[in-house]
Amino acid sequence: MKKYSLFHIAVAGITLFSSCSKNLDEVQPNTQVTFDQINRGNLPLVLNGAKLALTNNALFQIFGLQDIMSDDFQSISNVTYEGNNVPSTDNALTFAYKQPYQCIANANMAIGFAAQQPAGDSLITTNMGEAYLLRAYSYMLLTEMFGDVVIVKGGENPKAHPVRNAVSEVRQLIESDLKAAAGALPDYAGQSTTGSKQAAQLLLARLYLNTSRYDEALALANAVISSNKLKLQSNFGDIFKATVNSPEALYKVNEISTGNSPFYGLPSTFGPGKYGTVVRAGSGNTWVDSMLIKTYEASDIRRAYFLRNKGGAILDTMYFVTKFPEEVTPSYPICRYSEAFLIVAEANARKGVVDLTTYNQLRSARKASIRNNSDFADAAAFLTEIEMERRREFVGERLRWSDMQRFGKMNSWLQSFGQPASHVLLPIPSREFPINPNLTQNPDYSK
Repeated sequence: MKKYSLFHIAVAGITLFSSCSKNLDEVQPNTQVTFDQINRGNLPLVLNGAKLALTNNALFQIFGLQDIMSDDFQSISNVTYEGNNVPSTDNALTFAYKQPYQCIANANMAIGFAAQQPAGDSLITTNMGEAYLLRAYSYMLLTEMFGDVVIVKGGENPKAHPVRNAVSEVRQLIESDLKAAAGALPDYAGQSTTGSKQAAQLLLARLYLNTSRYDEALALANAVISSNKLKLQSNFGDIFKATVNSPEALYKVNEISTGNSPFYGLPSTFGPGKYGTVVRAGSGNTWVDSMLIKTYEASDIRRAYFLRNKGGAILDTMYFVTKFPEEVTPSYPICRYSEAFLIVAEANARKGVVDLTTYNQLRSARKASIRNNSDFADAAAFLTEIEMERRREFVGERLRWSDMQRFGKMNSWLQSFGQPASHVLLPIPSREFPINPNLTQNPDYSK
Protein backbone atom coordinates (compact mmCIF):
# COMPACT_ATOMS: atom_id res chain seq x y z
CA MET A 1 0.00 0.00 0.00
CA LYS A 2 1.48 3.33 -1.04
CA LYS A 3 2.49 5.65 1.77
CA TYR A 4 1.79 9.37 1.50
CA SER A 5 3.26 12.22 3.46
CA LEU A 6 0.99 14.04 5.85
CA PHE A 7 -0.14 16.71 3.45
CA HIS A 8 -0.28 14.56 0.37
CA ILE A 9 -2.86 12.47 2.16
CA ALA A 10 -4.80 15.09 3.93
CA VAL A 11 -4.85 18.01 1.58
CA ALA A 12 -4.19 17.02 -1.99
CA GLY A 13 -7.52 15.23 -2.33
CA ILE A 14 -6.37 11.62 -2.52
CA THR A 15 -8.26 8.91 -0.69
CA LEU A 16 -7.96 5.14 -0.65
CA PHE A 17 -10.93 2.88 -0.37
CA SER A 18 -11.75 -0.74 -0.91
CA SER A 19 -12.59 -1.77 -4.43
CA CYS A 20 -15.77 -3.54 -5.50
CA SER A 21 -13.90 -6.72 -6.30
CA LYS A 22 -14.33 -9.95 -4.35
CA ASN A 23 -12.03 -8.75 -1.58
CA LEU A 24 -13.26 -5.42 -0.29
CA ASP A 25 -10.14 -4.96 1.82
CA GLU A 26 -7.76 -5.19 -1.13
CA VAL A 27 -6.62 -1.80 -2.35
CA GLN A 28 -6.13 -1.69 -6.10
CA PRO A 29 -4.29 1.05 -8.03
CA ASN A 30 -7.57 2.33 -9.50
CA THR A 31 -9.08 2.83 -6.05
CA GLN A 32 -7.34 6.15 -5.52
CA VAL A 33 -9.97 8.80 -6.09
CA THR A 34 -10.32 12.52 -5.70
CA PHE A 35 -12.86 14.13 -3.44
CA ASP A 36 -15.02 14.96 -6.48
CA GLN A 37 -15.38 11.25 -7.28
CA ILE A 38 -16.98 10.33 -3.96
CA ASN A 39 -20.70 9.62 -4.16
CA ARG A 40 -23.41 8.04 -2.06
CA GLY A 41 -22.71 4.62 -3.55
CA ASN A 42 -19.01 4.48 -2.72
CA LEU A 43 -19.13 6.39 0.57
CA PRO A 44 -19.18 3.17 2.66
CA LEU A 45 -16.07 2.03 0.79
CA VAL A 46 -14.34 5.27 1.73
CA LEU A 47 -14.99 4.31 5.35
CA ASN A 48 -13.59 0.84 4.70
CA GLY A 49 -10.55 2.56 3.24
CA ALA A 50 -10.17 4.64 6.41
CA LYS A 51 -10.06 1.46 8.47
CA LEU A 52 -7.62 -0.14 6.06
CA ALA A 53 -5.44 2.97 6.23
CA LEU A 54 -5.46 2.79 10.02
CA THR A 55 -4.41 -0.85 10.11
CA ASN A 56 -2.29 -1.00 6.94
CA ASN A 57 -3.01 -4.73 7.39
CA ALA A 58 -0.31 -4.69 10.04
CA LEU A 59 -1.71 -2.77 13.01
CA PHE A 60 -0.01 -5.24 15.34
CA GLN A 61 3.30 -3.52 14.55
CA ILE A 62 2.22 -0.40 16.44
CA PHE A 63 -0.85 -1.33 18.55
CA GLY A 64 1.10 -2.87 21.43
CA LEU A 65 4.11 -0.55 21.57
CA GLN A 66 3.01 1.41 24.64
CA ASP A 67 1.88 -1.79 26.36
CA ILE A 68 5.44 -3.06 25.99
CA MET A 69 6.65 0.22 27.51
CA SER A 70 4.34 -0.33 30.50
CA ASP A 71 4.58 -2.52 33.59
CA ASP A 72 2.25 -5.15 32.10
CA PHE A 73 4.89 -6.64 29.79
CA GLN A 74 8.56 -7.35 29.45
CA SER A 75 10.25 -7.75 26.08
CA ILE A 76 13.60 -8.56 24.58
CA SER A 77 12.24 -8.16 21.04
CA ASN A 78 11.50 -4.46 21.47
CA VAL A 79 14.31 -3.40 23.76
CA THR A 80 14.09 0.35 23.16
CA TYR A 81 10.38 0.32 23.93
CA GLU A 82 10.97 -1.94 26.94
CA GLY A 83 13.59 0.57 28.11
CA ASN A 84 11.38 3.60 27.38
CA ASN A 85 14.10 5.17 25.26
CA VAL A 86 13.01 4.91 21.64
CA PRO A 87 15.20 6.63 19.02
CA SER A 88 13.49 8.93 16.54
CA THR A 89 14.88 6.77 13.72
CA ASP A 90 12.92 3.70 14.88
CA ASN A 91 11.05 2.28 11.88
CA ALA A 92 7.85 1.45 13.78
CA LEU A 93 7.47 5.12 14.71
CA THR A 94 6.95 6.03 11.07
CA PHE A 95 3.91 3.76 10.85
CA ALA A 96 2.64 4.78 14.28
CA TYR A 97 2.64 8.39 13.08
CA LYS A 98 1.44 7.96 9.51
CA GLN A 99 -1.27 5.33 9.77
CA PRO A 100 -3.58 7.42 11.99
CA TYR A 101 -3.09 10.36 9.63
CA GLN A 102 -3.97 8.19 6.64
CA CYS A 103 -7.17 7.21 8.42
CA ILE A 104 -7.85 10.87 9.19
CA ALA A 105 -7.42 11.75 5.50
CA ASN A 106 -10.13 9.31 4.45
CA ALA A 107 -12.37 10.36 7.32
CA ASN A 108 -11.97 14.01 6.28
CA MET A 109 -13.10 13.09 2.78
CA ALA A 110 -16.22 11.35 4.07
CA ILE A 111 -17.06 14.18 6.47
CA GLY A 112 -16.54 16.80 3.77
CA PHE A 113 -18.73 14.92 1.31
CA ALA A 114 -21.51 14.37 3.85
CA ALA A 115 -21.52 18.05 4.83
CA GLN A 116 -22.39 18.98 1.24
CA GLN A 117 -25.38 16.63 1.00
CA PRO A 118 -29.01 17.38 1.94
CA ALA A 119 -30.02 16.30 5.41
CA GLY A 120 -32.17 13.24 5.98
CA ASP A 121 -30.26 10.48 4.19
CA SER A 122 -29.62 7.84 6.86
CA LEU A 123 -26.82 6.11 4.93
CA ILE A 124 -24.87 9.35 4.55
CA THR A 125 -25.53 10.36 8.16
CA THR A 126 -24.39 7.00 9.52
CA ASN A 127 -21.22 6.95 7.45
CA MET A 128 -20.47 10.52 8.45
CA GLY A 129 -20.91 9.50 12.09
CA GLU A 130 -18.42 6.67 11.76
CA ALA A 131 -16.00 8.99 9.96
CA TYR A 132 -16.12 11.30 12.97
CA LEU A 133 -15.59 8.28 15.23
CA LEU A 134 -12.53 7.10 13.29
CA ARG A 135 -11.06 10.58 13.09
CA ALA A 136 -11.46 11.04 16.83
CA TYR A 137 -9.88 7.68 17.60
CA SER A 138 -6.97 8.40 15.26
CA TYR A 139 -6.27 11.68 17.01
CA MET A 140 -6.52 9.88 20.35
CA LEU A 141 -3.80 7.51 19.17
CA LEU A 142 -1.62 10.36 17.98
CA THR A 143 -1.88 12.44 21.16
CA GLU A 144 -1.33 9.41 23.40
CA MET A 145 1.85 8.55 21.55
CA PHE A 146 3.23 11.93 20.48
CA GLY A 147 1.48 14.67 22.48
CA ASP A 148 1.07 17.83 20.39
CA VAL A 149 0.24 16.99 16.76
CA VAL A 150 -0.86 18.88 13.67
CA ILE A 151 -4.64 19.07 13.23
CA VAL A 152 -5.72 18.33 9.68
CA LYS A 153 -9.39 18.67 8.71
CA GLY A 154 -8.99 18.60 4.92
CA GLY A 155 -8.67 21.43 2.41
CA GLU A 156 -5.41 22.81 3.80
CA ASN A 157 -2.70 24.17 1.54
CA PRO A 158 -0.53 21.16 0.61
CA LYS A 159 2.54 23.41 0.52
CA ALA A 160 2.00 24.72 4.04
CA HIS A 161 4.21 23.68 6.93
CA PRO A 162 1.99 24.03 10.00
CA VAL A 163 3.21 23.82 13.56
CA ARG A 164 1.95 21.22 16.01
CA ASN A 165 -1.31 21.95 17.79
CA ALA A 166 -1.35 21.71 21.57
CA VAL A 167 -2.82 18.56 23.10
CA SER A 168 -5.62 20.69 24.58
CA GLU A 169 -6.65 21.81 21.09
CA VAL A 170 -6.53 18.27 19.72
CA ARG A 171 -8.64 17.02 22.61
CA GLN A 172 -11.22 19.70 21.87
CA LEU A 173 -11.46 18.35 18.34
CA ILE A 174 -11.68 14.76 19.63
CA GLU A 175 -14.50 15.76 21.98
CA SER A 176 -16.35 17.59 19.22
CA ASP A 177 -15.94 14.66 16.83
CA LEU A 178 -17.17 12.10 19.35
CA LYS A 179 -20.20 14.22 20.17
CA ALA A 180 -20.95 14.48 16.45
CA ALA A 181 -20.50 10.72 16.08
CA ALA A 182 -22.82 9.98 19.01
CA GLY A 183 -25.45 12.24 17.48
CA ALA A 184 -25.23 10.70 14.00
CA LEU A 185 -24.69 7.00 14.68
CA PRO A 186 -27.45 4.50 15.50
CA ASP A 187 -27.54 2.39 18.63
CA TYR A 188 -25.37 -0.71 18.74
CA ALA A 189 -27.22 -3.48 16.87
CA GLY A 190 -24.93 -6.48 17.15
CA GLN A 191 -22.25 -5.49 14.62
CA SER A 192 -19.00 -4.68 16.39
CA THR A 193 -17.14 -3.74 13.21
CA THR A 194 -19.42 -0.76 12.57
CA GLY A 195 -19.63 2.39 14.62
CA SER A 196 -22.46 3.01 17.07
CA LYS A 197 -23.73 5.68 19.42
CA GLN A 198 -22.51 3.65 22.40
CA ALA A 199 -19.00 3.31 20.94
CA ALA A 200 -18.74 7.09 20.58
CA GLN A 201 -20.10 7.61 24.09
CA LEU A 202 -17.63 5.17 25.61
CA LEU A 203 -14.62 6.69 23.85
CA LEU A 204 -15.80 10.10 25.04
CA ALA A 205 -16.16 8.75 28.58
CA ARG A 206 -12.56 7.50 28.30
CA LEU A 207 -11.41 10.95 27.19
CA TYR A 208 -13.22 12.59 30.10
CA LEU A 209 -11.78 10.12 32.60
CA ASN A 210 -8.24 10.76 31.35
CA THR A 211 -8.76 14.52 31.64
CA SER A 212 -10.29 14.44 35.16
CA ARG A 213 -13.81 15.34 34.02
CA TYR A 214 -15.35 12.72 36.23
CA ASP A 215 -19.00 13.81 36.23
CA GLU A 216 -19.10 13.72 32.45
CA ALA A 217 -17.25 10.39 32.31
CA LEU A 218 -19.72 8.95 34.82
CA ALA A 219 -22.76 10.18 32.91
CA LEU A 220 -21.62 8.76 29.57
CA ALA A 221 -20.44 5.41 30.93
CA ASN A 222 -23.77 5.03 32.72
CA ALA A 223 -25.55 5.92 29.47
CA VAL A 224 -23.74 3.09 27.69
CA ILE A 225 -24.72 0.61 30.40
CA SER A 226 -28.34 1.78 30.68
CA SER A 227 -28.83 1.62 26.90
CA ASN A 228 -29.33 -2.14 27.32
CA LYS A 229 -27.82 -2.68 23.87
CA LEU A 230 -24.92 -4.82 25.12
CA LYS A 231 -24.26 -7.32 27.86
CA LEU A 232 -21.42 -8.92 29.76
CA GLN A 233 -20.91 -12.55 28.80
CA SER A 234 -19.25 -15.62 30.22
CA ASN A 235 -17.43 -16.63 27.02
CA PHE A 236 -14.52 -14.24 27.39
CA GLY A 237 -12.61 -15.55 24.38
CA ASP A 238 -15.38 -14.70 21.91
CA ILE A 239 -14.90 -11.00 22.56
CA PHE A 240 -11.65 -10.97 20.60
CA LYS A 241 -12.63 -13.15 17.64
CA ALA A 242 -12.90 -11.31 14.35
CA THR A 243 -15.78 -13.43 13.07
CA VAL A 244 -17.89 -13.31 16.25
CA ASN A 245 -20.05 -10.31 17.08
CA SER A 246 -19.77 -10.63 20.82
CA PRO A 247 -22.22 -8.46 22.80
CA GLU A 248 -19.18 -7.18 24.70
CA ALA A 249 -17.02 -6.25 21.71
CA LEU A 250 -18.51 -2.81 21.25
CA TYR A 251 -16.20 -1.57 18.50
CA LYS A 252 -13.30 -3.32 16.78
CA VAL A 253 -11.32 -3.12 13.55
CA ASN A 254 -10.44 -6.24 11.54
CA GLU A 255 -7.78 -6.75 8.89
CA ILE A 256 -6.60 -9.40 6.45
CA SER A 257 -3.29 -11.06 7.32
CA THR A 258 -0.48 -11.28 4.80
CA GLY A 259 -0.78 -14.55 2.88
CA ASN A 260 -3.89 -15.49 4.91
CA SER A 261 -1.61 -16.59 7.72
CA PRO A 262 -3.04 -16.97 11.25
CA PHE A 263 0.27 -15.86 12.75
CA TYR A 264 -0.18 -12.09 12.38
CA GLY A 265 -2.25 -9.67 14.43
CA LEU A 266 -1.74 -9.25 18.16
CA PRO A 267 -0.70 -12.90 18.61
CA SER A 268 2.43 -12.06 16.62
CA THR A 269 3.29 -9.43 19.24
CA PHE A 270 2.37 -11.27 22.41
CA GLY A 271 2.39 -14.96 21.40
CA PRO A 272 4.73 -17.69 22.72
CA GLY A 273 6.14 -18.65 19.31
CA LYS A 274 6.09 -22.36 20.05
CA TYR A 275 4.36 -24.59 22.59
CA GLY A 276 6.00 -27.99 22.75
CA THR A 277 6.01 -29.20 19.16
CA VAL A 278 3.14 -26.90 18.16
CA VAL A 279 4.08 -23.76 16.25
CA ARG A 280 2.30 -20.70 17.63
CA ALA A 281 2.25 -17.05 16.63
CA GLY A 282 4.80 -14.71 18.13
CA SER A 283 8.46 -14.86 19.04
CA GLY A 284 8.17 -15.87 22.68
CA ASN A 285 10.16 -12.77 23.56
CA THR A 286 7.38 -10.53 24.92
CA TRP A 287 5.68 -11.81 28.04
CA VAL A 288 3.27 -10.73 30.77
CA ASP A 289 4.43 -9.57 34.20
CA SER A 290 4.18 -12.65 36.42
CA MET A 291 3.00 -10.56 39.39
CA LEU A 292 -0.08 -9.59 37.39
CA ILE A 293 -0.88 -13.25 36.70
CA LYS A 294 -0.81 -13.97 40.43
CA THR A 295 -3.64 -11.50 41.06
CA TYR A 296 -6.19 -13.59 39.12
CA GLU A 297 -8.30 -15.84 41.31
CA ALA A 298 -8.43 -19.52 40.36
CA SER A 299 -12.08 -19.20 39.35
CA ASP A 300 -11.52 -16.12 37.17
CA ILE A 301 -12.28 -17.06 33.54
CA ARG A 302 -9.68 -14.58 32.29
CA ARG A 303 -6.88 -16.60 33.90
CA ALA A 304 -7.29 -19.31 31.26
CA TYR A 305 -6.09 -16.91 28.55
CA PHE A 306 -2.46 -17.04 29.59
CA LEU A 307 -0.02 -19.74 28.56
CA ARG A 308 2.99 -20.66 30.66
CA ASN A 309 5.81 -21.54 28.32
CA LYS A 310 9.56 -21.29 27.83
CA GLY A 311 10.56 -17.98 26.31
CA GLY A 312 11.85 -17.78 22.77
CA ALA A 313 15.39 -16.54 23.44
CA ILE A 314 15.57 -16.99 27.19
CA LEU A 315 15.77 -20.08 29.38
CA ASP A 316 13.06 -19.10 31.86
CA THR A 317 9.39 -20.08 31.68
CA MET A 318 7.12 -17.09 31.22
CA TYR A 319 3.43 -16.26 30.83
CA PHE A 320 2.10 -15.23 27.44
CA VAL A 321 -1.27 -13.63 26.78
CA THR A 322 -3.42 -15.77 24.45
CA LYS A 323 -6.82 -14.04 24.52
CA PHE A 324 -6.16 -12.70 21.02
CA PRO A 325 -6.93 -15.67 18.75
CA GLU A 326 -4.75 -16.78 15.86
CA GLU A 327 -6.91 -15.90 12.85
CA VAL A 328 -6.39 -14.93 9.23
CA THR A 329 -8.54 -11.86 9.96
CA PRO A 330 -6.96 -10.40 13.11
CA SER A 331 -9.15 -8.15 15.21
CA TYR A 332 -8.19 -5.13 17.30
CA PRO A 333 -10.43 -3.95 20.17
CA ILE A 334 -11.08 -0.19 20.05
CA CYS A 335 -13.47 -0.10 23.00
CA ARG A 336 -15.25 -2.83 24.96
CA TYR A 337 -18.44 -2.78 27.00
CA SER A 338 -16.65 -3.77 30.21
CA GLU A 339 -14.75 -0.49 30.17
CA ALA A 340 -17.98 1.36 30.96
CA PHE A 341 -18.36 -0.60 34.21
CA LEU A 342 -14.87 0.26 35.41
CA ILE A 343 -15.18 3.90 34.34
CA VAL A 344 -18.31 4.23 36.49
CA ALA A 345 -16.51 2.68 39.47
CA GLU A 346 -13.42 4.84 39.02
CA ALA A 347 -15.26 8.11 38.35
CA ASN A 348 -17.26 7.63 41.54
CA ALA A 349 -14.13 6.79 43.53
CA ARG A 350 -12.34 9.86 42.16
CA LYS A 351 -15.21 11.83 43.69
CA GLY A 352 -14.73 10.08 47.03
CA VAL A 353 -17.61 7.60 46.63
CA VAL A 354 -17.04 3.87 47.09
CA ASP A 355 -19.76 2.26 44.98
CA LEU A 356 -18.99 -1.36 44.14
CA THR A 357 -22.07 -1.98 41.98
CA THR A 358 -20.54 -1.96 38.49
CA TYR A 359 -17.19 -3.28 39.72
CA ASN A 360 -18.93 -6.33 41.17
CA GLN A 361 -21.11 -6.77 38.09
CA LEU A 362 -17.97 -7.14 35.99
CA ARG A 363 -16.25 -9.44 38.46
CA SER A 364 -19.36 -11.61 38.66
CA ALA A 365 -19.34 -11.99 34.86
CA ARG A 366 -15.68 -13.01 35.07
CA LYS A 367 -16.46 -15.59 37.83
CA ALA A 368 -14.31 -13.70 40.32
CA SER A 369 -15.29 -13.11 43.94
CA ILE A 370 -17.61 -10.27 44.92
CA ARG A 371 -16.25 -7.61 47.23
CA ASN A 372 -17.89 -5.62 50.02
CA ASN A 373 -17.52 -1.98 51.02
CA SER A 374 -15.83 -3.14 54.19
CA ASP A 375 -12.99 -4.56 52.08
CA PHE A 376 -11.81 -1.01 51.32
CA ALA A 377 -10.78 1.52 53.94
CA ASP A 378 -11.61 4.48 51.73
CA ALA A 379 -11.97 5.63 48.13
CA ALA A 380 -8.19 5.66 47.67
CA ALA A 381 -8.00 1.98 48.59
CA PHE A 382 -10.80 1.21 46.15
CA LEU A 383 -8.97 3.11 43.41
CA THR A 384 -5.94 0.91 43.96
CA GLU A 385 -8.12 -2.14 43.39
CA ILE A 386 -9.80 -0.60 40.33
CA GLU A 387 -6.38 -0.02 38.80
CA MET A 388 -5.52 -3.69 39.27
CA GLU A 389 -8.90 -4.81 37.89
CA ARG A 390 -8.28 -2.72 34.79
CA ARG A 391 -4.92 -4.46 34.35
CA ARG A 392 -6.59 -7.86 34.62
CA GLU A 393 -9.35 -6.93 32.20
CA PHE A 394 -7.48 -4.98 29.51
CA VAL A 395 -3.97 -6.44 29.38
CA GLY A 396 -2.62 -6.04 25.85
CA GLU A 397 -5.36 -3.61 24.74
CA ARG A 398 -3.24 -0.44 24.83
CA LEU A 399 -4.96 1.12 27.83
CA ARG A 400 -2.28 0.58 30.47
CA TRP A 401 0.00 3.47 29.43
CA SER A 402 -2.78 6.03 29.98
CA ASP A 403 -3.81 4.24 33.16
CA MET A 404 -0.28 4.54 34.56
CA GLN A 405 -0.43 8.29 33.99
CA ARG A 406 -3.87 8.63 35.56
CA PHE A 407 -2.95 6.56 38.62
CA GLY A 408 0.30 8.43 39.21
CA LYS A 409 2.65 5.57 38.33
CA MET A 410 4.39 7.02 35.30
CA ASN A 411 7.20 9.16 36.68
CA SER A 412 8.56 6.50 39.01
CA TRP A 413 8.30 3.92 36.24
CA LEU A 414 10.36 6.02 33.84
CA GLN A 415 12.86 6.85 36.58
CA SER A 416 13.39 3.13 37.18
CA PHE A 417 14.82 2.98 33.65
CA GLY A 418 16.85 6.13 34.12
CA GLN A 419 14.63 8.03 31.71
CA PRO A 420 13.16 11.54 32.08
CA ALA A 421 9.47 12.15 32.67
CA SER A 422 9.22 13.53 29.12
CA HIS A 423 9.61 9.98 27.79
CA VAL A 424 5.97 9.43 28.57
CA LEU A 425 5.74 10.48 24.91
CA LEU A 426 7.42 8.90 21.93
CA PRO A 427 9.65 10.99 19.66
CA ILE A 428 8.33 12.42 16.42
CA PRO A 429 9.80 10.19 13.67
CA SER A 430 12.93 11.69 12.18
CA ARG A 431 11.58 11.17 8.65
CA GLU A 432 8.88 13.79 9.26
CA PHE A 433 11.20 16.76 9.72
CA PRO A 434 12.35 17.06 6.07
CA ILE A 435 8.67 16.96 5.05
CA ASN A 436 7.69 19.70 7.48
CA PRO A 437 10.63 21.72 8.81
CA ASN A 438 8.30 23.57 11.21
CA LEU A 439 7.74 20.43 13.27
CA THR A 440 9.48 20.39 16.63
CA GLN A 441 10.80 17.33 18.43
CA ASN A 442 9.50 16.18 21.81
CA PRO A 443 11.75 17.08 24.78
CA ASP A 444 14.80 14.92 25.46
CA TYR A 445 14.79 13.38 22.00
CA SER A 446 16.92 14.24 18.99
CA LYS A 447 15.63 14.71 15.47
